Amino acid sequence: MARRKLLIGGMTSLAALGGLLAWRSRPLPPLPYVAPAPIPDRDTLWHWIERLNAFGPRLTASPAHQKSVDYIAEELAAMGLTVHRDTHRIRRWTPGRTALRLEDGTSIPVAAPYPYSGRTGPDGMTAPLVWFDNAPKDFSAARGKIAIVPVGRLDLTTLTTLMLFDRRATLPDESADIANGEIVPVLGPLTNIFLDRARAAGVRGVICLFEGLSDALAQGQVLPFTTPYADCPALWVGDGQRDNLHQAAARGASATLTLEATLADADTDTLHVVLEGSNPHETIIVNTHTDGPNACEENGPAGLLALARAHAVRQDRRRSIIFVFATGHFQIPQLVDGHGQATTAWLRRHPELWDGQPGHARAVAGLTLEHLGCMEWKDRDDRPAPTGRLEREIVYATNRQMEQVYRASVAGRSKLRSLVVAPRLAHIFLGEGAPLYQCGIPSISLVPGPDYLCQLLPDGGLDRLDADFAHQQVDSFSRALTLLDALPAAAIGSARPAGGLMRPLAVVAEALAGLHR
Repeated sequence: MARRKLLIGGMTSLAALGGLLAWRSRPLPPLPYVAPAPIPDRDTLWHWIERLNAFGPRLTASPAHQKSVDYIAEELAAMGLTVHRDTHRIRRWTPGRTALRLEDGTSIPVAAPYPYSGRTGPDGMTAPLVWFDNAPKDFSAARGKIAIVPVGRLDLTTLTTLMLFDRRATLPDESADIANGEIVPVLGPLTNIFLDRARAAGVRGVICLFEGLSDALAQGQVLPFTTPYADCPALWVGDGQRDNLHQAAARGASATLTLEATLADADTDTLHVVLEGSNPHETIIVNTHTDGPNACEENGPAGLLALARAHAVRQDRRRSIIFVFATGHFQIPQLVDGHGQATTAWLRRHPELWDGQPGHARAVAGLTLEHLGCMEWKDRDDRPAPTGRLEREIVYATNRQMEQVYRASVAGRSKLRSLVVAPRLAHIFLGEGAPLYQCGIPSISLVPGPDYLCQLLPDGGLDRLDADFAHQQVDSFSRALTLLDALPAAAIGSARPAGGLMRPLAVVAEALAGLHR
């Protein structure tokens, strides 16, 4: 009853908040006309995407990742730009051979190693199996054993998306909206973290079962990518192995879990360049990250290279434009203490470029580009297959002016499928646009989330990208950058991280979580 009252109270507060926001809304003045800055042609952008992908999976601080960062730096230098590097040292975990075998000799196919979980010797580790219906708060029942934990998918329902963000627009039509119950594979593992509890309870290893995905879609997923080294070896297994594992645990069988991996210190670099403007006291930040496992995650640097080339030749830049190529998105805990993303580490190192304190420049706006050109693939007949549609572009616009700028920037596009949203809570914001919002910098952030976003794929999944779509996305952000540079800071406004007025939504979230406990 208390939970129901809490939920009703939260909804009442939410209704009151909606009325207040509607009362505050007023028409915005028309945007000024500005001549667009033409970006490099489609083939040039596609060449950059292909070159980044050719290095192979670019997981944080891996040799392939560092080579790709050096390549980005070379391309920027070839444009005549001065490249600045921030070097971070991390403890890099690199997986090798994996295997899972039951005591009767049955081999269980491994979908993927659990990133930064742990490691075993070449002969693996043998222990009895213990089944859990879901991740428990207390793993003591599996002390000295191997825990099997199904990890449920997180379906996007009306209520869950209410907590994630506020839908603002679907462009060009309603087909860009999220279907009730739509699956997003990346969210389940990111919201169900438990290896630290397992290790603390003395569990020797963990088998994580991907629920609700085909075995082919589960294969090679690099998830989660937000956890530090856990010193507890863990493997992902497809849902098709559920019965085998459940039955083995029920009869008290043992298994041998093998996860060979290395730990080594490694350096990894964040890059930034500055295009000086006539007013050096105001800046616009354009950011992405450089690490990822495939052709879409992350090809944002190709978009930033195109924008840098286009805007470096502009003679009418009012503000300094800063392009940030951040490292560490796939190992955030080693770069950032507390809540944040990879760009958070850069913001903390360079307050003089954005925070507006005495003697420092003030960032009046920001743009974030990630996952360019993605086409939609969904599970069909137990395998991922193309749907023929563009992948939905989730686009955060953190105030009304940013929404107006984005709408104007995509006008006339032939390839468009945008769900424009506003963040609900500061700590629930997908992608590298989150640090800008958390610092109060108004921004537009492109962060599509295809099912294969974090999946190791043949040839990086390059065939799942559309060159024309990617080019139109980058062209839209070039138009947005030109518009934002022309607008007065007062017209751009601010972005206030949720809190205060957004408390009713936190109440709703708390109530909903309570109803599921």
